[in-house]
Amino acid sequence: MKLKQLSLATLAATSLGMMALPAIADRADAEANLHKLNLPDGFNIEVYAEVPNARQMTIGQSTGTVFVGTRGKNVYAVVDKNKDRKADDVVTILDDLKIGNGVAMYQGNLYVAEQNRIARYAAPGFDLTLPFAQMREVVFEDLPDKAHHGWRYIGFGPDNKLYVTVGAPCNICDVSGNEATIMRMNPDGTDAEIYAHGVRNSVGLDFQPETGTLFFTDNNVDMMGDDNPPGELNAAPKAGMHFGFPFYASGKARHDDWKDKQPPQDVTFPEVEFQAHTANLGFKFYTGKMFPTDYQGDAIIAQHGSWNRTEPVGYKLMRVTFDDNHEVSGQEVFIDGWLNDGEAWGRPTDVLELPDGSLLVSDDYNGVIYRVSHGQQQASTTPVKTNTNKLTGFAMPESVVSHTDGRTFISEIGEFGKGGDGQVSIIHSDGTKTTLAAGLNDPKGIDLWNNEIYVADINQVFKIDMDGNVTIVADKSDFPGKAEFLNDLEIDGNGTVYVSDSGTEEGTYGGVYKITTDGKVSEVINSDSGIKRPNGLLMDGVGTLLIADFGTGDLYRTHLSSGKTQHLNQGFGGADGLVRDTRGFLYVSDWKNGKVWQLSTPEATPQLIADNFKAAADIALSVDGQSVMVPDMKAGELVYLPVP
Repeated sequence: MKLKQLSLATLAATSLGMMALPAIADRADAEANLHKLNLPDGFNIEVYAEVPNARQMTIGQSTGTVFVGTRGKNVYAVVDKNKDRKADDVVTILDDLKIGNGVAMYQGNLYVAEQNRIARYAAPGFDLTLPFAQMREVVFEDLPDKAHHGWRYIGFGPDNKLYVTVGAPCNICDVSGNEATIMRMNPDGTDAEIYAHGVRNSVGLDFQPETGTLFFTDNNVDMMGDDNPPGELNAAPKAGMHFGFPFYASGKARHDDWKDKQPPQDVTFPEVEFQAHTANLGFKFYTGKMFPTDYQGDAIIAQHGSWNRTEPVGYKLMRVTFDDNHEVSGQEVFIDGWLNDGEAWGRPTDVLELPDGSLLVSDDYNGVIYRVSHGQQQASTTPVKTNTNKLTGFAMPESVVSHTDGRTFISEIGEFGKGGDGQVSIIHSDGTKTTLAAGLNDPKGIDLWNNEIYVADINQVFKIDMDGNVTIVADKSDFPGKAEFLNDLEIDGNGTVYVSDSGTEEGTYGGVYKITTDGKVSEVINSDSGIKRPNGLLMDGVGTLLIADFGTGDLYRTHLSSGKTQHLNQGFGGADGLVRDTRGFLYVSDWKNGKVWQLSTPEATPQLIADNFKAAADIALSVDGQSVMVPDMKAGELVYLPVP
């Protein structure tokens, strides 16, 4: 599925705290886009878990369970039982919160900061089935109960105190009480105090490992122009410091409404300034051993990305470097690519280090958590960038099927829309090619039954015997509806032919037809089924058929006896071909975007295995079961993609 576009009003509402940003994509979209990310040499990234609206993360000290807050009512526990650094389970442990964004672990207890309070929950690493809502122990309930900047971020310092960010309830305004501060308190909520003043909206803090100094991000005032004021990374080595808000909009920039007001004399300015509106949120100082040694002590910062800038910026991970004296020495991009051509497909939110030294990165836009590693084999979700075995010289190859004798048959459209220049060719076991039948129009889907090749060609279906003789199976007049754009073919074990009609680009006349062995044609589904442009077909057991929707990129299952259609999956762009390998894994091709996915079941999360085709058409399995054959229509090639 394509990422939905948010209106400016919706984005503004999310910034003002009027609504939680929904997870409007999903794991499949994230995995399909991983290849767009730019990483330093030797680094890898994969999807670790699917967690809706994932925000701040913390890790349990004993089991390594990752707890994840959200800007909604839920907190999740992500379980990796076998420690293979892939989530085995995601458990909702709390579902009654008021903006449960902040999470932190301390002495076996989980602390959760809501908009209005902080509570702790005993022993979440011991048993995730405990009634945590009933076990809730509120330790502090004097946070400003205001939605604007009401998502708290928390962490325990080396002094064993809990630090809490408390945003200003406005874009820029006079604040009172503990608004626009960072607070700290004992683990039981006692001795609460303001540690840092003048902090507009910090949504990320960590303590420098060598010095114990508190560092925190702060988000700048909005509506002051595309490039003003900057984002901030601040250092607060002691209590009582003032960081300028609202007298300074960010850095040393002054808002027009506040430029004549006298700021405190001892304002502390940022250690690092970032590009305006990049929205720097969660971060961590890197202390692990997996990354190269020069990453030790550096800060990795999640830039959530702009919402009110003419040209979007951010949507990346930044690296702030420190020298041997533990002072800032520079900043650079660590990972980017969540923003492409002015459109964002992901929004990094927080960073967490795992015990093995890899990093988790939450993304509340896709509702996933990524894992960044170094020196390890790239995950199976990474697209295959090279094809080791391919044949060239075809004229718009569309569909392919293998014979048990080792021959492969492939349809070639020729010039699209031109009658008489299409053909079905034979690829022999030695790689040579001969013509089985020529003079066709635009032959597309083909299948093999009883030693004959069945072909869909615009508005008719015909079969070709092994001598090249062509026989009409169903002409356009035989179809109960208008045969607009016959596309794919699937033949069941009884010889019944199913043919998809992709209809017009607007979805008119789309459907699936059934042709019995005695030539009777009936309509299985029509354009009222909800499938916009039926394309790839695949039998899915007795009496059911999988259908790929070229128009929406969705995957459906149709029960042939009733015509009832069930939505199974999405995100396949111009969904074209369907095939299963000998283990039962399903493969889906995307003609529009040149991709091929693998799925363990039709409902499972797709794994992107290739994305370098110009137009991946109707796929099939090689006779030896070792390759998915992919006709690349626009490249004029047949690619043998090794089965993962």
